[in-house]
Amino acid sequence: MNDLVVGKVLEIEGTKVNVLMEENSNMFTYFYNGLKYRGIAINSFIGIIRGPYKIVGRVVKEFLRDVYSDSQDMHYKKNRFERVIEIKIIGTFINNAFIAGIRAYPLIYNDVVLLNEDEILNIITNGKNDKKYDNQNYRIGQTLIDEIEFKLDWSLVFNTHIGIFGNTGSGKSNTLTKIYTGLFNKNNLDFKGKSNFLLLDFNGEYIGAQLLNGSEKEIISLNTRNDNGDKLIIDQKVIWDKDILSILLSATEKTQKPFLSWIIDRISINNQFESIVNEILALEINKTYTRPSHDSVKSLATILSQDFIEGSEEGRYESLQGELKRKLDYGNEIAPFDINEYPISEMKVKSGLPFLSKLRAAMHIFLLQELNNGHYRLDDIQPMLSRLKSLEKSFDRIIEIEDNYNTFESLLTIISLRNCNQDIKKIVPLLLAKMSYELHKIANEDNINKTFHLIVDEAHNILSDSAKAENKGWQDYRLEVFEEIIKEGRKFGYFLTIASQRPADISPTIMSQLHNYFIHRLVNDNDLRLIEFSISTLDKVSRQNIPNLSSGCCIITGTSFELPLTVKIDYIDCKSHRPNSDNVDLIELWKQ
Repeated sequence: MNDLVVGKVLEIEGTKVNVLMEENSNMFTYFYNGLKYRGIAINSFIGIIRGPYKIVGRVVKEFLRDVYSDSQDMHYKKNRFERVIEIKIIGTFINNAFIAGIRAYPLIYNDVVLLNEDEILNIITNGKNDKKYDNQNYRIGQTLIDEIEFKLDWSLVFNTHIGIFGNTGSGKSNTLTKIYTGLFNKNNLDFKGKSNFLLLDFNGEYIGAQLLNGSEKEIISLNTRNDNGDKLIIDQKVIWDKDILSILLSATEKTQKPFLSWIIDRISINNQFESIVNEILALEINKTYTRPSHDSVKSLATILSQDFIEGSEEGRYESLQGELKRKLDYGNEIAPFDINEYPISEMKVKSGLPFLSKLRAAMHIFLLQELNNGHYRLDDIQPMLSRLKSLEKSFDRIIEIEDNYNTFESLLTIISLRNCNQDIKKIVPLLLAKMSYELHKIANEDNINKTFHLIVDEAHNILSDSAKAENKGWQDYRLEVFEEIIKEGRKFGYFLTIASQRPADISPTIMSQLHNYFIHRLVNDNDLRLIEFSISTLDKVSRQNIPNLSSGCCIITGTSFELPLTVKIDYIDCKSHRPNSDNVDLIELWKQ
């Protein structure tokens, strides 16, 4: 036998095996028959010989056994203590091929042997360590204990939902960049027309040369501070959605939401918008004059001052507006006036209005109609109009509505939200997720011809289920959309990757539905508790190591991996290819 024996099986309890170690079995490295062996440590692999099987276990515990077991005699003697390790069976070598899971159990006194580097590599790669698999994987780092090259099998990972978690400075962003850069650099893969990747970048970390260079990458930098940003194209079928608009405007359930739904039914996806609202406006002006009420007069006076009315900015209707205001102030005490003396026949809504301006125009004009019919009070709808007005400027700076838009054509699209306000940072991810998912689902319902990969960095910003300052309906609807994606998206070739430094803030439903995890250092008790209850593939020893992981190290586990592995992810040396998340170099900044 060519194996290096280091112990004997002492006790067996299910998959838990205690091994009595021989003397001189605690060296760091061994060389035997021309092969290099790594010494035994917690989380290392070890073999048990039983006939044709080499049973593989993982070290989970090490302790000393007192042979004397005499509490009265506490003297130390050389032969009194024996070194014992506890291992957990994880698989078996059969004809030099590793097979995960239980195939055979050891017997008492079976030889325990060290595993060489080729055998450990076979375990780590699940038998895919041959050169014929080189086109199917790429290096992202090396295992922490055995220092063996670790290659990621893209064919098993990128058709799953992925979670990357870790506190600030743990290497989370480097890992996200490394795994996707490696994928895009595979020369043997043809993504064109077959896959699209969309990354939501909240902090502007990926707007340079990261991940991918060239014409296959598009960067859309949104800006709500001024008009210098890019525009995001949204399909109008997505934006003319009753639920989205109701939540966007915080519409109340009993009055504002029915009013908004009624408007959407009448004007959404209708090229005759201007003619419809202009016809209603002319009719309701005459109604307001002949049968005035306080609310209808006030509403008409407001409409005359709005920027969506042609000529309002030049003061064309100031005199009529003045008459209406006097009517509000003095009622029947002033002399009646002839409305036909004013240019009401010229009054119409501007053409080509931005989306929210068009919605605001419709809401004002239809509200005037409803006030004349006695169905609503002005105070019922006015708060929603105010919310719409406050949102309009930011929204129109970043959004452009198109009919039958077919989402993103570039292989990789980066949406930078760095210069956006908090409202937009919550609205845009929902619109993009809903639009891309619905369109992709329709196109791939019968047969998956294309995949879509949504990558959300700093995902706790939008996937939290405990945001106290946020509208509850808005939060619930956004979670509902993402939870549907993570539950059903795989069936249509739609996959989600999320990265976060606060996994405990993310919806437990989303966390538990992820397939594969890259877990960096986490120290918060809530985060660790969530990891414990959400990730069934994580063993106790690996879970206990999470708070002590060094920067760049992560535990990789999930459905695509036979067992949890602690891997040191390769650091991206080129600064222009690293995410823009480095700490400021004060030595360089402050030097004289």
